[in-house]
This record gives sequence, C-alpha cells and structure tokens, in this order.
Amino acid sequence: MTGGLRYRIGFLFAAGGLGLCGYAGLQWRALPHYSEDDLKASTELNLQIDLARQGVRTQPAPEQMESLRQRERAEIDAEVGAQRDAVLRWLAAGLALLALAGGQAVMIRLSTPAT
Repeated sequence: MTGGLRYRIGFLFAAGGLGLCGYAGLQWRALPHYSEDDLKASTELNLQIDLARQGVRTQPAPEQMESLRQRERAEIDAEVGAQRDAVLRWLAAGLALLALAGGQAVMIRLSTPAT
C-alpha cells in the first residue's frame, strides 16, 4: 500500500467517525425530555385508549387495572429507551471509526522508516 493511500484511508475513517459522532450529537439534542408527569399522563391516556378499544362488555376488573397500568408504562419506557439506544448506536459507530483512524495513524507512524 502506498503512503498516500494510507493517509487517505485514515482521513476517510476520521471524517466518517466525526460525521457520525456529530449526527449522533444532533439526534441526542433532538430527543424529547419527558418528565415523570408527562410519562404518567401518557400512561393514563394509553390505558384509557386501550380500555375504550376493548368495549364496555370486556372491561377488566378493578384489581387488574394496576397491572394494565404497569404494562402500559413498561411499553412507554421501552419506546423511549429504544430511541435513546438508536442514538447511542450512531455514536458508537462514530467512535469506532475514530478508533480505526487512530489505529491507522499509529500504523503509518510505525511502518514509516525514520529519516
């Protein structure tokens, strides 16, 4: 591999890594920040929608309402977590490319004869 190609590959890794990290930063900043009150309100709203879909005849018993509420909350928490995990995957990919660029720079330095 020629010296110029090695530098280009390292530069591409670094540029791609910085680009992915920047994109992840923008996505992280765009993530909504939900308060506990927002999550509770969303849980209640989703529970009421589910109960309305079931109809009047198939309403759950009052002792089942808390388990349904907990299930709705778990679904909401999972969705919020999935959004956060997607952003973290972009960040991890960018950091991996930056690590490859650093490794490429070290290899160039080690394989170049001293003058």
